[in-house]
Amino acid sequence: MSGGIPDRVPASPDTNWMIPAKQIGGPFWKVYRKNNPPIWKAYNDCVKRFGIDGFSHHGFYDLPATANVSCETKLVFQTEERQVVGNWTRTRLGDLYAETTFLCGEPPTDTRKPITDFVAQHEILREIMFHRDLSQLRLETYAKVQQDMGESGVVGLCIYLPTILFMQREPAEGAMYDYYDHHDLLADFVAEWTDYLERLAHAVVAQPIKPDFVFFPNSGMLTMQSLEIVKEFSLPALRKLTRIFQQAGILTSLHCCGRERAIVELAAQTDLNCIDPLEIAPMGDCDLAEIKSAFGRKLALKGNLHTTEVMLRMDPAGVEKEARKCLAIGMPGGGFILGTGDQCGRDTHEANIVKMVEVCEKYGRY
Repeated sequence: MSGGIPDRVPASPDTNWMIPAKQIGGPFWKVYRKNNPPIWKAYNDCVKRFGIDGFSHHGFYDLPATANVSCETKLVFQTEERQVVGNWTRTRLGDLYAETTFLCGEPPTDTRKPITDFVAQHEILREIMFHRDLSQLRLETYAKVQQDMGESGVVGLCIYLPTILFMQREPAEGAMYDYYDHHDLLADFVAEWTDYLERLAHAVVAQPIKPDFVFFPNSGMLTMQSLEIVKEFSLPALRKLTRIFQQAGILTSLHCCGRERAIVELAAQTDLNCIDPLEIAPMGDCDLAEIKSAFGRKLALKGNLHTTEVMLRMDPAGVEKEARKCLAIGMPGGGFILGTGDQCGRDTHEANIVKMVEVCEKYGRY
């Protein structure tokens, strides 16, 4: 991640979400809703089972909710295949309601999001997101995940960069209308978001526990918003946060599945250390050889075996062939992690995951 040359290329397929829950057995809500075990533990155990180099997306900070904000969750519907949980957030300015659907064999999905009218509800969202007492921030839960991972991998401390509100907006396309119809109000909201994240970063740096790295898990950042919006809303925070963490000696990594080529170019102008998953077409727009040539001296690269055509549909011999192609491109000069172009699907053959490790052991040594 730091751009150096290790003993061998790390083998780190993205198995953070589906494969671990499948390994536990039973409905996925056993892991995701009942925390039996929690997904972070299921992932750590998955890493150790397959011998992969862990790259956990499950590190979070502990921070109490804003004063006078309360949360409640309750099962509102269920069948043998599906459970729907209602999520109420109550504040002095009003309440928000959302729903999460837990399927038997899939990770959970937010099927009803909390913001239905940004103009009417933005003050409630500000109260929830930006008014928390950062002096109360702690990393005890993160340390538990980190300790359990041990020498098997690294754990990212997750911090989301500002975007239009496609993750919070019902419907998601309403976030784009908000950008054009209420631009100044949204821009002011994002500016406050960025200021909050700067204060959050300084609070993280002040902790006695040092994260392995800070992870920006901004899925679809260039798929769900335009490049112009990325430059206006997301890039300023990326610049500021990577500088804060770089000065504190903490590595940073950005995840942006989908289109990412333009994000790589922007990220190379910041203090970011690593970027993934560098998806190829049609899901993404990245060419590993071109990106390695243009940005390999500035950024460590993690990618980019196709999760469907290679990891899901090929046999181990096919995986080996494609993995060796990636190694031939990414290895020279270091700064490369053999990964997958986003999340490995639930039905990915275990032998294909094992083959990635074997390829790095055999052909990925410096």
